Amino acid sequence: MNTPNIHNNSISLPKRIDREWVEKQQLHTQKPTGELKLDFAKTTTIDSAGIALIHFLNSQFTKSGYKLVLSNISNEILSNLEKWSTKSPQEPETSQSGFFASLGSKAINASQELVKAVSIFVETLYWGTFGLLKRQDYRRGVMGEQMYQLGYNATTIVGLLSFIIGIIMSIQSVLQLRQFGADVFLVAMITWGMVRELGPLMTAIILAARSGSATTAEIATMCVQEEVDALKTMGLNHIQFIVVPKLWAISLTMPVLAILSMGFGIFGGFVVSTFYVNLSPDLFWSEMVKNIFVKDFIISVIKSIVFSWLIIWIGAYYGFKVRGGAEEVGKETTASVVTALFVIIIADAIFSFIYDIKL
Repeated sequence: MNTPNIHNNSISLPKRIDREWVEKQQLHTQKPTGELKLDFAKTTTIDSAGIALIHFLNSQFTKSGYKLVLSNISNEILSNLEKWSTKSPQEPETSQSGFFASLGSKAINASQELVKAVSIFVETLYWGTFGLLKRQDYRRGVMGEQMYQLGYNATTIVGLLSFIIGIIMSIQSVLQLRQFGADVFLVAMITWGMVRELGPLMTAIILAARSGSATTAEIATMCVQEEVDALKTMGLNHIQFIVVPKLWAISLTMPVLAILSMGFGIFGGFVVSTFYVNLSPDLFWSEMVKNIFVKDFIISVIKSIVFSWLIIWIGAYYGFKVRGGAEEVGKETTASVVTALFVIIIADAIFSFIYDIKL
């Protein structure tokens, strides 16, 4: 190993400090044992390797409690040294802050994110309604494609899960009703439960996990691959091009899926009441007709439309939020699903309070 030419804790640097000289002298391997002076009297040129070496030595000597003195250095070289920063952007400085300062910072960040989310929602509604009269930044046939992907492909899973939920709810309910000899009320319970509550809610939960996550992942991938920036460069409105077709596609398909969910859930109750409770099919259908009202269907359709808007809104917000790589796409997709489920349940609770409004 080459050792530097040190005299009286001073090193006379060459005319050119480059990578070859840095590797030859191996200064970065020497442990600080006292103050060291670097004489730049002969130096006229320094490259990036030399600058990195000076910053590294300064850091090592500072940590050890010694000084690194730069003597006879020209203004040009000093300016080059000052332009370089040894701080890594991935390692921000941590600062000690009080509880209220931290709370205020979180509140400000939350308010900024809320403004961004509301902005995306308003833009989506505008470009999906009045904006369509001004410009049509979407591909032909995209509505049918999105209805197929977001709605039709979810038909099987929605129907199957609703049928199973109907069976489970019927069996659990009849175990309690039998104690009072009120098996016939099972029909009303299944009908009310599926039409008023479980049909739209189960459909929204399934689509939030399926279509909502797909929306977030698709938009996030477009952001990572700079496809959204490319759309803006081409003069296309990215909200209308990406989000609006998904909004209208799921708005049209989700009420249909909710009604399908109601039907399969009630059919599951019919299977249990016929083969387990021994109610006659005629009695089941007559009781079902007595307990189904147009008002319930209208409110359920309204709920399903609101849920569909929430799913696309939250999916688009988290998708456009991504900045980074594949890891960020996974994180934001997970956050999107969790947030969508939480917001849907809160919205359903609000609907429960206003369910008795007369239409």
